[in-house]
Amino acid sequence: WRQFNFFQAARVKDAHDLAAPPETFKNISDIGCIASSSQGLLVADIQGNIHLLDSDFEPERSWIAHENGHVTHIVEKRGILITLIEEVGVRYPILKIWDLEHKDKGTGDPVLLRSSKIQHGTRPHPVSTIALSSGLSHLAIGLADGTVLFMRGLDQYIFNSSNTQLNHLPKPKMIHEASSDSITGLGFREPFVSDDPSTNHLYLFIVTLSQILSYQVTGKGTGQPPMVVDDLGAETACATMNQKATDMILAREEAIYLANTEGRGPSYALDGPKTSILTHKGYLVIVSPPFVPSVTSASATVRRFVASGKTGNVPGGSAGVGPANIGDISKVVVFDVENKYIAYSNTFRETVKNVFSCWGRLFVLTNESTLYQLSEASMASKLDILYSKNNYALAISMAKSQGLDEASVADIYRRYGDQFYNAGDHEGAMDQYLRTIGSLQPSYVIRKYLDAQRIQCLVDYLQELHAQGLANSDHTTLLLNAYTKMKDVDRLDAFIKGDAQKGVSSDSNELPFDLETVIR
Repeated sequence: WRQFNFFQAARVKDAHDLAAPPETFKNISDIGCIASSSQGLLVADIQGNIHLLDSDFEPERSWIAHENGHVTHIVEKRGILITLIEEVGVRYPILKIWDLEHKDKGTGDPVLLRSSKIQHGTRPHPVSTIALSSGLSHLAIGLADGTVLFMRGLDQYIFNSSNTQLNHLPKPKMIHEASSDSITGLGFREPFVSDDPSTNHLYLFIVTLSQILSYQVTGKGTGQPPMVVDDLGAETACATMNQKATDMILAREEAIYLANTEGRGPSYALDGPKTSILTHKGYLVIVSPPFVPSVTSASATVRRFVASGKTGNVPGGSAGVGPANIGDISKVVVFDVENKYIAYSNTFRETVKNVFSCWGRLFVLTNESTLYQLSEASMASKLDILYSKNNYALAISMAKSQGLDEASVADIYRRYGDQFYNAGDHEGAMDQYLRTIGSLQPSYVIRKYLDAQRIQCLVDYLQELHAQGLANSDHTTLLLNAYTKMKDVDRLDAFIKGDAQKGVSSDSNELPFDLETVIR
């Protein structure tokens, strides 16, 4: 894959002690789970506490979620926090729902809206994963024994002002059961507008060790058993929804796979074991398990690391005494799925415990309590890197995917055209210049094609100017002269009669040129 260094790693320090990591992460073994939210970063510890951190990793508030247990899973949407708790001596997990936007008048903690045990069968199994729909209407809970429990109409229960009992929750329905296949991932395919009516419906993806299934939640066909989408599964933490919540992403040792409700989508050959994956903006972040680096590794990043003889090539790494003394390392890769390139690949001497995305920033937390921020280069810096490598096609693709304005995209097409022109490929250059019409001054292009040998390209450009209604009288005169020099009577007649218009409807009386100019 094409590989660039669009991110830089830097240690995050405590706001009050620049020699130490943020206070919350100092006792790394106490951290149970981490999740981003609309309110900030949520960190749950093994003592049953939840901490809400601000962008400086300072606690905005902390509260006891459960005194005799610990939080195993957390997920938040629209200020509503779902926690699943395991309590010592209690057979079934406990579901608690909190309102992060309102405080309890007595304690100052977030308001506890609901609390109830999730009972399922006679032999309970631990929760392996959870998913909450964006509208808070549906909650799915996956268990290690292959069971999926589903709560429908959750929002109607938690916002029901006529019944405020803590245990007032919809009864979980078992929608999937596979005794030998643990549930490793869940995700809601949110409705979106398209020509396909099925995209207006909500679906739940169910990932196991050996399969991915689709369960229709809304619309005609709701309530039917989940359908197998693909006979490929994933390990725990190696399945996640893409940024648009349309496809499920699976990370397997041999490749990255995408799946939708119809079946398997595109795949990307990224070889190697994977511990977890995460979406960050348009990127997929891939974490490898600890491994011993080797000069024969398939990864160029790992080979460079070994050759450097360092104990780590992230900030803070110190020089070692040779590859023989290098211990286990972890690797983090940031992959742009849409544009198909690696935006960052680096080795971490410390085992990576967690990678999370919050406040639009990406962070790596290690088992030695070190927190790194991976800072992305500005769009201008990334484009400069691509320009230096003459990689204009990728620059255009990246600019479009990141929503740059038309003028900025047109400037990249201009640069791309200049590259072709300077290499003597005038037709290839014109293909790019045509895409700048409406943003780039026409004279910039026209001056390059006044030579008689390039007149055909000039005609193509001038015709497109007229088709888009952006030509002036000088452009019309130049086009007519070009037709005359080429002795192309047919195209000249067609142009005057308006039959060769591009983008102008056949029933339009508007001519694509200045009539007085043609008469003269």
